[in-house]
Amino acid sequence: MKQAKIFIVDDSPIQLILLEKVLQREGFAVEAYSNGPDLIKAVSLDRPDLIISDIHMPELNGFELIEEVRNLSEGENIPCFLISSKADTLIRKKVDAIGADGFIKKPFEYQSLITVIKDLLKESKLIGQGACQNSKL
Repeated sequence: MKQAKIFIVDDSPIQLILLEKVLQREGFAVEAYSNGPDLIKAVSLDRPDLIISDIHMPELNGFELIEEVRNLSEGENIPCFLISSKADTLIRKKVDAIGADGFIKKPFEYQSLITVIKDLLKESKLIGQGACQNSKL
């Protein structure tokens, strides 16, 4: 069985390393990026099965990142999941408005995140790499 490939992006080096290690321990192939533009370039070259992005980042925030990914022919159906330390009503509305496939507030239990990731990956396989099921914790 093919190992699922997950691209993650976060401007916090500590958060990026922790998330990368947890996902690798779960058996995922992980590519970590410290900014959105680098992830966008990588998607053009090598399509991931899932993208996890922090919302609040310089250069390109998580909302802008998802919009750019979805505008790429390679990225239009990649499930995209957002994480953030803020989860007010405005953030949640924007997550829904851009069609993110999920959102979780930091800090989070890694096992909860893994469960959501596995559900999104299973769902995307079932509907032919489809998107927008809006799973939320």
